Amino acid sequence: MPTTEERAPETIAAAAPVRPAPADTRSWLGQRISTEAAIMLGTVWYVLFSIGVAVEPQTDASAPVLATALGFVSLGLLALMAVGLVARRRWGLLAALGGGGLFLALSVACPTTGHHPVAAWWFVQMACAVGLVGASAYALRRA
Repeated sequence: MPTTEERAPETIAAAAPVRPAPADTRSWLGQRISTEAAIMLGTVWYVLFSIGVAVEPQTDASAPVLATALGFVSLGLLALMAVGLVARRRWGLLAALGGGGLFLALSVACPTTGHHPVAAWWFVQMACAVGLVGASAYALRRA
């Protein structure tokens, strides 16, 4: 008949890995990033965002009010990212991730609201938006 051994609580506690205390969020966001990381992410954003916006065709349909407001928020995050990357602070990477996520959401919403029909340009814009989110997340994780 199989038996189970009971462990003493101190044995279980000793076997558990010790994790360091999490850093304060404010100090974590204020940490500096490398110059190379800031230049690389800034370049990726410049190229992919420019391509993603340039391929979008003109439309006769008006954008919904919410989309216009979110467009202004997106531009604000773009400016915040630029300041953060120039200052070489981690919060610039977080602003890049937020801006990329918002650009991706606006790209998805564009054909669903009837502002544009789905065409080849939309797939290019989606690829650029996914690339921005991926590059920003990778930079934030690696920094």
